[in-house]
Amino acid sequence: MLDSTNARDFEAVRNHTAELIQDAAKKEEPVLIEAPPGSGKTTNAIKLALEEERPITYLASRIDLYEQAEEWCKEQENISYERIPAPQRDCPTFQDENDGSASAVKRLYAKGYSGREIHRRFPEQAPCGTSCDYYEKLDRIDNEIDSIDFLIGHHTHCNRHQYIRNRVVIIDEFNAEPFLTPFPDEASDAIDRPGEIIPQFLKAVGDHNKEFPTAEYQDVTDILQDRHRSFDWLSAINWFRDNGASRYDAQRFDFLEPSAEEYDKTHAYAPFLTFSLLCMKKIGPGIEVAPPPGGRYDKLWEEANLNKATKCLRDRNTGTMYSLQPPDLTEAAQVIGLDGTPTIELWNLLFAPETGFDHQQVISRDDFVSYLESSMNMSLVQMGGGMHPYAGGRVSELDEERFAMVQALASDHFALISTKKALERYKERGWLDRFVRRAKNTEDHDEDSSRLFEEYQALNYGMIKSSNEFEKESSGVVAGMPFPSDSLIKIWGGLCGQTVEVSEEDDGKRSFGEFGDKIYRHFAHHQVVQAVLRFGRDETVYDNEGATVYVSTEALPEWFEIDTEVEIRAKTKESAVIAKLFEVSESADRPPLAFETVSTLYEKIDEDQVFPDITKKGTRNALERLSSTDHVDVREDTGENGADIYRWDGDGQIIQSGNDEYFLFTGDQVYALSFGENWQS
Repeated sequence: MLDSTNARDFEAVRNHTAELIQDAAKKEEPVLIEAPPGSGKTTNAIKLALEEERPITYLASRIDLYEQAEEWCKEQENISYERIPAPQRDCPTFQDENDGSASAVKRLYAKGYSGREIHRRFPEQAPCGTSCDYYEKLDRIDNEIDSIDFLIGHHTHCNRHQYIRNRVVIIDEFNAEPFLTPFPDEASDAIDRPGEIIPQFLKAVGDHNKEFPTAEYQDVTDILQDRHRSFDWLSAINWFRDNGASRYDAQRFDFLEPSAEEYDKTHAYAPFLTFSLLCMKKIGPGIEVAPPPGGRYDKLWEEANLNKATKCLRDRNTGTMYSLQPPDLTEAAQVIGLDGTPTIELWNLLFAPETGFDHQQVISRDDFVSYLESSMNMSLVQMGGGMHPYAGGRVSELDEERFAMVQALASDHFALISTKKALERYKERGWLDRFVRRAKNTEDHDEDSSRLFEEYQALNYGMIKSSNEFEKESSGVVAGMPFPSDSLIKIWGGLCGQTVEVSEEDDGKRSFGEFGDKIYRHFAHHQVVQAVLRFGRDETVYDNEGATVYVSTEALPEWFEIDTEVEIRAKTKESAVIAKLFEVSESADRPPLAFETVSTLYEKIDEDQVFPDITKKGTRNALERLSSTDHVDVREDTGENGADIYRWDGDGQIIQSGNDEYFLFTGDQVYALSFGENWQS
């Protein structure tokens, strides 16, 4: 790890990142490299193919990273490479470009059937069949795998052993989505509720094999109530021992024939969910897991053809089940993880459950912000206090003033990251139109960006991981925080074999315990940091004036300290008082002439028609509040008839936004002065 001095040196950071990646390839145990943005972790991982005798498999979650890897490989003369195809991008049926049924094949895919299996078994829905470009490329890669130096794919592709066997596997950024499947899944258009697909499987297996205790186990309720009856339980377990319980086993069950019909309840995950229910034990409030911690059912798990790291969790309060199926990377020559803000426990859970990762850091987290400011030329500004959990869509009324302030400072519209619900609220209120930059060309968006509003440079937290869509944005706002639910923390704790209980600390803050708090910070604080890192990553930005990122939440890790803070003050009457006081100070010939009593200042405000109505008492109260700041000088009993007198005391600058809103900047205080288009200071 570099010391604090070298952590500010861009080249030193890049060189050390390259060294760590090269050293990691030589080690036997998996290595997780924590490296900041711009450190070249992705580029150096790709360049490893030139120096490494063993073949490389590079896995990322976004198309732009695939393309970056492919472009680099094209420039090399002595590297053979291939990109693993995906049906969504490479099959004409999935893309609705032939006489097949795109909706049907996508539904089958959601049911757990692989793209290859769909092409083999459903010729009517996928008429391209085994002659499909997607299918033929899969076959070619399988046949030529030993001669491919550099294999490029998605995180999901590490589930195929031939893609990782005897290869150095590089996993770019943490991505749990391909390995964690909820049942039901709101994003799926297939029937996947456990209460429907498990009974369908039980009926089908009972009709096929009379030895399976279907009479006792007909639905989820039967299993939950009667799973401890030893004879029936053992009969069911023995069937799974003989036939397997994995999704891949299910695709070969001749009695489990799926159809592409909208209301078909056949599902390739149903056998696994059924077997899991039979093996589950409660490990915490409302949570049960299979196999349970302690190893009691581990042997049964393996005998049912399941990866030892595979887990299934059930939320007893909602009935939702979760399948976690980490890839088996034991046959890889080496595994190297790359991440900017890793949570080591989650990396270990998914990609190194037996050995764990050797965690290597390029720079200390205490030097992270200094690196951003010095090497990435990034300016960070904290806008006020508060966590602002926006997951439910309840946004701060001050956001309008915050957005207007940023627009005034940037002299332009800006890019925005917030929660999905918050973006919807901003759209309803017209704030996206007023403040957020329009997308120049929607065709330039990442193919898999799935933006909420295509016409704006606005992303929700769920879409930012590894995204480079804002890399050329020099002005950005991160508004509010994603707020993980209690159940989400409990679910990931349960998958890690940990019990999570929610409590309230003496300071009123919620706590999930030592382990649960790590999970909370991963889904909350680290996502805010990831949002900050989306801006200004391109050299055209950081080699010039750099990016300025404004953050309106304090939901940040302790090590991510922002030095520059501004507080927005938007009290209308107070703003009227300070605006007039500042105006008088700017126009006075001599400093003593800038002093005003309550009465004289009130009269000047009242004469100016652009200010809102304010009483003399309101003026007095505002001046008393402002006199406690560093911006207003008060001299008691020195005015006419012993009145207190007040004067603006300090630097200040008035800036106008593109929407004719005015702000008085005084360093760490910003006063909103939006009193009408005709007001001039």
